[in-house]
Amino acid sequence: MSGAAHFRHRDDLLPGAVVSACEYASSGLPPGDHRGLPSPWITFIVSVGGPVRVSGTVADGDRFDPDRATSYDVIVAGLHPVAARVEQPVEQCGVQLALHPLAAQALLGCRSADLVGPGDHGHEVLGRVAAELHERVSSRTAAGDRLDVVQLWLRDRVDRAQRASVRPEVVRAWQLVQAAQGRVKVEDLARAVALSARQLRTLMVAETGLSPKQLCRQFRFDSVIAHLATGEQTLAEIAAAVGYADQAHLTREFRQMAGCTPSQWLAEERRNIQDGGHRNRPDWGHD
Repeated sequence: MSGAAHFRHRDDLLPGAVVSACEYASSGLPPGDHRGLPSPWITFIVSVGGPVRVSGTVADGDRFDPDRATSYDVIVAGLHPVAARVEQPVEQCGVQLALHPLAAQALLGCRSADLVGPGDHGHEVLGRVAAELHERVSSRTAAGDRLDVVQLWLRDRVDRAQRASVRPEVVRAWQLVQAAQGRVKVEDLARAVALSARQLRTLMVAETGLSPKQLCRQFRFDSVIAHLATGEQTLAEIAAAVGYADQAHLTREFRQMAGCTPSQWLAEERRNIQDGGHRNRPDWGHD
């Protein structure tokens, strides 16, 4: 089946809060299922080409299960540790953002830790404004207009939000984990922010839903995906670059988080990568 895919990327939507943004439109895709991969960022999607359908995670079964799927036209996914099972329709279009978890209070009105499972219904998280946003995004068809609509909406949310403070120790710990792409020991992290490892874990889980160790794991996995998509390194080279003991360790952890091997994921996503769909991840450079 032939088809076409178009992606428009922005990295200036709301600096410090929106890590990356992508307006997408695809048609002629082979029907099937897609892996919504773990990430250290909140995924926020406004779908205008039909709802996003999710049936649990890769831990729940080998295939997408339509009988237990939940449909979302606005979906918010927190920092889930394993890949979600997402239906891949023949056609899809909308806007997808990667939101900084420490900005969740201002953008979404809740903490990242309040977002559970592989996806939350945007209407339950945001209330009636989710339907209003969906209507406004759906009404725009010119290239780039949908991202402009979302940008204005987010800026208004931030301007109206009550200033919720995040503990400086959590902010600094996050910055250190991000800078090291997960290659940092929890004990060293706690020492750097003048907390015990237990105190840091308590604060981090309360804010993000992940422990420092889990957050490091998410960042390392995200880095692996970035390396894989370039196609420039072997698995052994990627394992060394990202900090795994060896290729077998990388493959084992990848399977646990994605539900497949790196090679299988590449085969499934090759067309999407070639079309530019995975450039929405913040560490990958830009068009």
